[in-house]
Amino acid sequence: MSHVASADPGAAPGVGNTQVRIRDTRSWIASLPLADSVTSAERLYRALSDLNRPELEPGHRLDLMELYAQPVVGVSTALQAPWAYLRLPMAPKARQRAEFLRNLHGEMACGYQYALRDLFKAHHPWDRKAAVCLAAERAMHQLGEVLLRSYQVYMPGPAGVWREIHALYRLVEERGLLDHPLTRVWEDAGARVTVRNTYLRVLLLGLCGPYQAPQKDCLRINAFLWNWADKASIGSRPGVMNPAGLFLVDLSADVPARPVPRETTPAAGPNLRVLATFGLARAVHELIQQLRGREPVRRLAIGFDCGDSGCIDVLRHMVRFWGVGAYRQYPRRSARDSELSLCVGLKALHFFSSGRKLFTSPLAVPTDHGFGYRAVPKPQSHAGERNVDEAFIDLDGGNVFPEPGASNPAQRQPAEERFHTHQWDIGDESASGLALAHRGGGVSVRVGDLVGIRGLGAGGWSVGVVRRLTSPDTARVDIGVKMLAPGALPVAVKPTDDATLAGYVPALRLAEIPAVCQPPTLLLDRGLASPGKDLELLDEENGSGPPCRVRVLKVIRCTASFEQVVFTPVCQP
Repeated sequence: MSHVASADPGAAPGVGNTQVRIRDTRSWIASLPLADSVTSAERLYRALSDLNRPELEPGHRLDLMELYAQPVVGVSTALQAPWAYLRLPMAPKARQRAEFLRNLHGEMACGYQYALRDLFKAHHPWDRKAAVCLAAERAMHQLGEVLLRSYQVYMPGPAGVWREIHALYRLVEERGLLDHPLTRVWEDAGARVTVRNTYLRVLLLGLCGPYQAPQKDCLRINAFLWNWADKASIGSRPGVMNPAGLFLVDLSADVPARPVPRETTPAAGPNLRVLATFGLARAVHELIQQLRGREPVRRLAIGFDCGDSGCIDVLRHMVRFWGVGAYRQYPRRSARDSELSLCVGLKALHFFSSGRKLFTSPLAVPTDHGFGYRAVPKPQSHAGERNVDEAFIDLDGGNVFPEPGASNPAQRQPAEERFHTHQWDIGDESASGLALAHRGGGVSVRVGDLVGIRGLGAGGWSVGVVRRLTSPDTARVDIGVKMLAPGALPVAVKPTDDATLAGYVPALRLAEIPAVCQPPTLLLDRGLASPGKDLELLDEENGSGPPCRVRVLKVIRCTASFEQVVFTPVCQP
C-alpha cells in the first residue's frame, strides 16, 4: 500500500490517497489530543469523511473503522457532558454541537456500511460471515447513536435513519446470522453482542418515550438495555395476540416500532415483524420490587448508577411504555386559533394562582395579617441539611434547577421578576391533554415540570405536567401537556418531623375529580413527603386558625420536580 505524508499534521495518514496503512492510522489516532475533545472530534470527523470516499480492498475498510470506534466514543461522551443542564430551545452554538455529534456518528455508520458494501463485492462474501455481521452490527449501533444524540437534546431524528436500521436487520436476518456472537471492542473486550441484541436495544429505546423522559434518563435506559434487551423478542408473528406489550415493526418504513392496534389483528407480511416486550416489562417490574425490598443494587446488574431515588422512576417509565404500549386514551381534536399563557414550576404556579401574592413562610401561630404575610427568619444552613429555597430559579422560565453550593441571584429579586408567563400556540387537544408550541427564546421547560395554563376558558390557572418535549430548531419548543386539574388552591405545608426546614413551603391543593375517581390531592416539591408522613397544612380557609394536620396516604404521581399525593385529615382545625 502506498502512503504519502500529509502536509496537515492534524490530518489522518493516507487521506486523499486510495490506500491507508493500518499501522500509520493507529499511530495517528494515538497522537490525537484526546484531552482537547473539540479538536480531536473535528480531526476524527475530517478523517472519517475523507476515508468514506475512496475505494478500498474488501475487509480493509472494516479494520480501519474498528480503529476509530473507541476514540469516537471518548470524544462523543465528553462533548455531550454540558447537555445535562441543557436549556431549550438550544442556542445556535449548542445546536451546532449537537448536530456535529450526530454527523460524527453518521460518518461512522457510513464507514461501516461502505465496509459491508466492500465485503459484498468480494467473490465469496459469505466466507466472511463474521466480518459481515460485524460491519452490520457496528453500522446499526452507530445509527442508534445518531438517534440517541437526538433524544438527548429532544431533536427529531434525521430522515432515513430508521429505514437504514431496518434494512441492516433484514440483510442479516435473511442469512440466518442474527445471533452470531461479536465482541464489543469499543467498550468491553469481554462483552458479547449480536445483531439481534443491538436491533432490540435500538427499537426498545425508541419505544420507551425518549421525548417523554428527563434528559439523563435516555442514557440510563440505553445502558440498561445493554444488559436486558434480550428479555424482549422479535419474530414474524406473535405467539399471543394480546396487544399489551406487542409492537409492530415495518421493515420497509422509515419509522420506529408502534403499538399493535387494539381493534384488529395485523396480517403477516414480508415487511412486518412483531416485537414482544412483556418478558422485559416483567423483568423490570421484578427489579422494582427487589429495590423496594432493599436488595443490594450491585446484585441486580441494572446497568446504570442506581444509588438515588430517581432509579425507580426510570424503571417505572420503562414499564409504562413496554408493559402496556403507548395507546392514546382520548382522540385529539384539531387546533384552535388561539394562544395560552403558561408558567413553569410549582412556585411560579403558586405565585400566579394566588393573585401574584408574594409567598412567605407563615408562622404556625396566625398573625393579624392572615395567611402568608409574615415570614419566619431563615437560619443558616448546616452541612447535610436541606433548604428548599437554595435552588437556582431560572429568571426566564421560573423553573427550579438545583445547584448546590452555587450563589442564587434569583433570591435577590422580588417574585414578580422571577416568575414569568409566555404565550404558547395550541397544536391540538384532547380531553386529557394539549400539544403546545412556543417560538422565540426566554422559556425553560423540562419533561416532568409542573405547568400552569391560563386561557382554556375557566378564567383561572389550570394545572398540567409536561409529558413530551421536542425542539425542532433553535427558535421553537413543542410540548405535550397532561392536564391534572382545572384549578389549584395555593397552600403552605410543613412536614411535622423535618427539622431542616425553617418554616412552611408553598404547595398546591387540587380538588376531587369524581370523573376519574381522584380524591383531593396535594402537589409538593419532590422529596417533601412520603406515605405515612404527617404535614401541617395552611390555606386561605384556615389561615385565621391553627394549621390542619394531614397524613400522606400515597404518592400517585412523581417527577423530578414535584409529587402529587393523596392525603387525609388527621385532625380538624
